[in-house]
Amino acid sequence: CLKNYEQAHFYLKEAINLKPKEPIAYLICGEIFFWQCNYKEAINNLQKSIDYKAKINNLYIILGNSFLFSEDYYIACVCYNFALKNNSDNYLCFKNNACSYEKRHMYSEALNMLDKLLNINKDNSLILCYYGEILCNMKQYSKAISYFTKANIIDPENTHNLNKRAIAYYTLQDYNKVLLDLDKVIQLDPLNNLAYYLKCLIYYTKKDIDNAIMVFEKCKELLDLNDIKAKTLLFHLEYLLNKNNSTELNNILTKINQISNIKDSELLLFVRCKVYVELKMYHEAMLDLNLLYDKNDIYYLYISYISYIYLLREYTDFWLYLNVNNNNDLSELGIVNGFSKHMYEISQVYFISNLVNLNSELYQLQENDINSLSEKIIKILNKDCFIKFIIKGFNSKRYKDSELVHYEHVLKYEEVLRLEGCGWIEYQLPKNVNEYYVQTSIEISGSINMQMDYVRYGHNEEEITYIPNICIGDLLPNFYKIYPNVPKTFKDKYFSRKEMENLLELKDIINHL
Repeated sequence: CLKNYEQAHFYLKEAINLKPKEPIAYLICGEIFFWQCNYKEAINNLQKSIDYKAKINNLYIILGNSFLFSEDYYIACVCYNFALKNNSDNYLCFKNNACSYEKRHMYSEALNMLDKLLNINKDNSLILCYYGEILCNMKQYSKAISYFTKANIIDPENTHNLNKRAIAYYTLQDYNKVLLDLDKVIQLDPLNNLAYYLKCLIYYTKKDIDNAIMVFEKCKELLDLNDIKAKTLLFHLEYLLNKNNSTELNNILTKINQISNIKDSELLLFVRCKVYVELKMYHEAMLDLNLLYDKNDIYYLYISYISYIYLLREYTDFWLYLNVNNNNDLSELGIVNGFSKHMYEISQVYFISNLVNLNSELYQLQENDINSLSEKIIKILNKDCFIKFIIKGFNSKRYKDSELVHYEHVLKYEEVLRLEGCGWIEYQLPKNVNEYYVQTSIEISGSINMQMDYVRYGHNEEEITYIPNICIGDLLPNFYKIYPNVPKTFKDKYFSRKEMENLLELKDIINHL
């Protein structure tokens, strides 16, 4: 308690030497290591305490906190859920578990935790704001705005909440309300560079270039140019305002190339790639695209890379350049353009809309959807009530002579209900398919109104993955990396050390002596 941790560890070591299987000594040791931010040693000692049958209410919460700060969010959730079995109303457990679920993109589960927190205190403005942020991740922007608004009524001077509501309004193209929120932010915090960045973006989107340039100049004054993220925002705005001016684009390129650590920033690499494409410097653009590819594990973190190439899809000549030496004819799969070919061969994504090129009857089912990856989707509406996924594969390259493997996975009514209202998601089949030649098909039955965008070969950590907006207007992809959410922005409030460092009580120690 006096924070003399060296002496504390000395006596704990003595205690463990005298009684090597004493669980409370390991637990205290783990708690102290947590206070010292040595989470690896905290986990090691807390697990030993469990092995030696420690029975203390908050043990699994302390362990969950250690895994949370070690960024092992799966095990953190396991620990919190175990703790909630014994203490179903633990506020700290709900809060930290919500963050763990959100980090795993399990948004419905995260909202469930936040609902429990709001049942305890419906006027917690940070929780209301965090709720809105997660709803934005689920593309439920109108609903998110209602939560940001509740938070704003309680805490009208929270500029983080106002900025987040402004982004939600921007997504819904309600630009006047965006500007109202940004003006409030600037009034409260005249040095809020993010507000100026967003304001410039709004004027650019509205084609009010004079005001966009005026705000851009103010943004230049405020941004810390020693910060690479700030530089990225500035170069992005400068690029947008000069897309049709090759001289200015070359000037931007010169400034970007003076940055020594550009390879450490995906977003800055992407901005440079866009500039190269605009200047028709396709070889250099391809090199940057390769760097972005190398920085992402396509099987697990593919969304980042795909979001970059999605924003380049309109540059037909660039995709022709990338495929100039690629003689693979994929027309038998309905793949007839360079972008679809790149997505299939590099990202292992097959657009369902390619099927229209194979079967003209499907054209009547095709719809435009700018929120989808391909922007062209197939809409399915039928009469019965299940979704069946069928996978056929041959277990040899000589598929004509090999054995046919057949998998089926059926989503029944109750399981289909889990997907209702989720927006765009990836549903991962719980099957490992190792065959060489794979043919997938889907049977839809029931009153199911479903849109299909693509099929991807790969792996997700979770069975259901929410797909963030690939592009929100002219916002940079993965904008959340620049502008973090409530737990990170308000780390000291959300993860109160005072709350987390008072979980081991004197009575727990005495009861084990």
